Amino acid sequence: MRLFISVELPDEIKKSIAGMIARLKETGAAVKWVEEENLHLTLKFIGEVAERQLAELISGVEEKIGGSGKFQIKLENLGTFPEGEQPRVVWVGVSDGGERLKDLARLLAEREFVSHVTIGRIKDNKGVDKLIERVRSFGSSEFGGAPVDRVSIMKSTLTSKGPVYEKIKEVKL
Repeated sequence: MRLFISVELPDEIKKSIAGMIARLKETGAAVKWVEEENLHLTLKFIGEVAERQLAELISGVEEKIGGSGKFQIKLENLGTFPEGEQPRVVWVGVSDGGERLKDLARLLAEREFVSHVTIGRIKDNKGVDKLIERVRSFGSSEFGGAPVDRVSIMKSTLTSKGPVYEKIKEVKL
C-alpha cells in the first residue's frame, strides 16, 4: 500500500483554498489541481509499504511524535516551486505553526521540509505565464487557521480519476 503522513485540514480551510483554486483555473494553465476533499499538509511521503510492516510503521510514528503537543497553524500566501519561469507545483503557505510542522517533519523524515499545502501540479508550460501572474496577484491571501492536535497515516490509491485517500491511523500529538 502507498502511504504518507499528513495533517488534515478543516473543511472551512479546504473550502477557502478551493475558492482560490477556482480563480487560478481561470488562467487556463495546464495544471492538475488537487480536489477539495484531498487538500492536506504532507509531512512525509512514505511510498509503498507491505501490510506486514504497517504495525511497525505506526509504532515508529507514535514513538517519534506522539504526545509532542498540539499547536496552531495559519494558512496564507500563494507561491510556486521552484520559483521562476518553470514551476512544477502551486502551493499555499503556512505562517503560524510552520516551525512546529518542520520539527515534526524532521523527526519523521530527517530532511529539509517547507511547510505548505500542494494545491496543483503544473503539467507543462501552457498558460504558465498567466498562472504565475495570478499567483503573484493573490500571493498574500489568507485561508484561515486551525489547531493541529494529531497527524494521520494515510493510504493513497491511485485511480484514473485521481488519488483516493483513506485514513489508516491517527496519532495524537
